[in-house]
Amino acid sequence: MGRRWFSLSSIKKLIKRLMQINDSPQKIARGFAIGVFWGVLPTFGFAIIFSLPTAILLRANKFASILGTFVSNPLTTPFFYAFSYKIGRLLLGYAPSAFTWELIDIEKLLKVSKSLLIGSIIFATSLSLISYAVILKVIDRYRRRAHLKAALSTGNPHHINDSEKSGQC
Repeated sequence: MGRRWFSLSSIKKLIKRLMQINDSPQKIARGFAIGVFWGVLPTFGFAIIFSLPTAILLRANKFASILGTFVSNPLTTPFFYAFSYKIGRLLLGYAPSAFTWELIDIEKLLKVSKSLLIGSIIFATSLSLISYAVILKVIDRYRRRAHLKAALSTGNPHHINDSEKSGQC
């Protein structure tokens, strides 16, 4: 039996890799949020290409921006697009469009496209802001635990107290 491309262990490895990036938590979280933003938008496979220059421009971690784009994959994309379309349709006040051959009509196609784009921008922005906050918190917690383990293994309780007082880890 072949190896699965999607498994819980591979997700855990990616998350651990994200936590161990040698950069500030803010830059890592910013990079991941950038990747999520471009991953949710209907970029049709070009999310990584768009996320790298954005990460450079906003001084974010480039590797984290690549990892963030992976929120969009064959399993999540249909849900992202459907949800984004619904958000855009509701905001623009359009009636639901059944997906039929009538969509070839340019006016209906433009309404669907506009709904998808507006909804995707709102959904991508919301999801990227949430992912920034979550990743920042997770990295901080991970690094505090790693620091605490290191301090306990050296048997230096003063090292633990000093770092807690200064807020550093």
